[in-house]
Amino acid sequence: MLTEAQNLAVVRTELDRVFKQNFDYDDTTPSIATANTAALFKPMTIDRQAYIEEIYKGGGLFPKIGEVGQVPVSDIKVANKLITPVLDFADSRELSKNWFDDQLHNLWQHTVADMAMKARITQDVNAFGIYRGAFATTLTADGGYLVGTHTLLNGQSYSNLVTGALSPTTLNDAIVALRQQPDQAGVVLGNAPAYLLVPSKLFKHAIEITQSALIADVANNNVNVYRSIYGLTVYSSPYLDYIAGFTSDGSDTAWFLLSKNHTVTRMVRQGLQTFLRDWGYSNNRTYNYQANFRETVYSPDYIGVVGSLGT
Repeated sequence: MLTEAQNLAVVRTELDRVFKQNFDYDDTTPSIATANTAALFKPMTIDRQAYIEEIYKGGGLFPKIGEVGQVPVSDIKVANKLITPVLDFADSRELSKNWFDDQLHNLWQHTVADMAMKARITQDVNAFGIYRGAFATTLTADGGYLVGTHTLLNGQSYSNLVTGALSPTTLNDAIVALRQQPDQAGVVLGNAPAYLLVPSKLFKHAIEITQSALIADVANNNVNVYRSIYGLTVYSSPYLDYIAGFTSDGSDTAWFLLSKNHTVTRMVRQGLQTFLRDWGYSNNRTYNYQANFRETVYSPDYIGVVGSLGT
């Protein structure tokens, strides 16, 4: 005969096994991105409820000096304080005591499996929100949108927005823009393009542009530099998409080009945790199974990102 404590432990073990199996399940291909795709969301752990930082402006290029000339001192600066709070996510399900007593495994397994899947999707929806809002809601420390006009700490103005639907020509425009992107001191960084992020409807087109051995859809085929030289990795997610009646803030035309030194960061305060309240503490003989995690996604700067609305 199991004691109440032992029964609670058995029930939680069963629930956790089903939850973790579905939460950790990965049926994606290498090009289908999730919140755990480190190329798009640089992982970072934090031990507090908010992260405070300022943007750094380094020095300019090294000046020429004479043989015994005085070594100049570069003007450096920090400004644009940014406070990023960690978000809390949680949900729970009530599970009948009779389901377990009568071993109705299919009922509670479906319930917990659905909960786990929704937890995983919540992470993805939240993570890709930074790109969905890149042109209108996602702000960097300078107060500008992630993709848009930025005021540099040296006083200059810079825009990382390119125009046009995704094509070999506009992709080249984005590569040039990324290569010529300046830092806060106005120094051109020479960023190398690495990742092309597109919504689902552009995925086929993006692969054709970047992976064809020769230039696609032309009579005189030339070498495809996007494959042979740049080696771009294409990523896609349905959580970038506009889906009528479901996802109104997404887009089927917007696309992004990133270098490896971009600053889009997924900051995790607490990974997924589960807890089970015993049925004896309820007034309707139900277990309460809950899960929660704490994280946020943000980008303090525009560095390493260019984007287009696709128009």
